[in-house]
Amino acid sequence: MPPSKRHPKPETFDQAFRSVLKDLRKQKGWSQAQLPANARYGQNYVSNIETGKQYPRFSVVFNLGQTFGKRPDLYMKAVAGRTKPKASKKNTRRTP
Repeated sequence: MPPSKRHPKPETFDQAFRSVLKDLRKQKGWSQAQLPANARYGQNYVSNIETGKQYPRFSVVFNLGQTFGKRPDLYMKAVAGRTKPKASKKNTRRTP
């Protein structure tokens, strides 16, 4: 098994959000046309979210999670699990 399959490359938050959305859609066996129909959003809107051309409001994230039958906290946990950690900031402040 290639290393990329065992340890997926960390993604930015936006990339991870889109990847999880696409993965959940595919797990359901839905096309890009079926997800918006089931979630009651326009096809262009959902496609633009998946491609990063548009960013959803929190209520849309919540509704998409419910459409997949997922709790929003588990949906976001999946996103967080794919996100690369932020670099820690060193304390550059001098102390007297």
